[in-house]
Amino acid sequence: MNPGIVFSRVSFSYTKNQPVLKNLSFQIKPGGFFTITGRNGSGKSTLTYMLNGLIPHQIKGYFQGKVTIDSISTREKPVSFFAAKVGLVFQNPDFSLFNLTVKDELAFGLKNLHQDNIDQKIKRALEQVRMLQYLNRDPQSLSFGQKQKICLACALALNPDYLVLDEPTAMLDHPSAVELYQILTQLNQQGKTIIVVEHHQEFIDKFSKNTLTLHV
Repeated sequence: MNPGIVFSRVSFSYTKNQPVLKNLSFQIKPGGFFTITGRNGSGKSTLTYMLNGLIPHQIKGYFQGKVTIDSISTREKPVSFFAAKVGLVFQNPDFSLFNLTVKDELAFGLKNLHQDNIDQKIKRALEQVRMLQYLNRDPQSLSFGQKQKICLACALALNPDYLVLDEPTAMLDHPSAVELYQILTQLNQQGKTIIVVEHHQEFIDKFSKNTLTLHV
């Protein structure tokens, strides 16, 4: 049986002797809807960088313990390997969108990973987030909530097994946040493992199956 994502006695600090995460062990089983919560400074965002190999490969620091994704250690493979397994959506979409059209935005990641059937994958991903009609729009002309869904579509285009979202509702109004969670629930029902860093208790109570609380 696939163990999913496993953290085994993981500690991390950006500077020596100032741990952000300390001796953390937990498991995210495939098919779950998992939330990570905690106060500011508890290491939530840092944890997300460990979920696809950004730590230790691109973000440097002092890393102890072991993180495995589908039984493969994140130390053993490059970030590009895990990008097809774990889709990561950052909190602010304006830091992620830089192409002239939505179509080009989704195609960028697919081309970098040498994927085939690019147009088909773009169409499917936009349908999943209810944004196909914006295929040829400039991402910067969209609302904040729409941009967030485009970033989610960029992750979905690679068809990852796991989706990680870092506080996706932090800058959304309530209707947009509810719609986003409805989309995530549908994706979860289709077999995606959903991992959300979230501070709104309403959404944690309503949608999450398991919650990890980090402490400062």
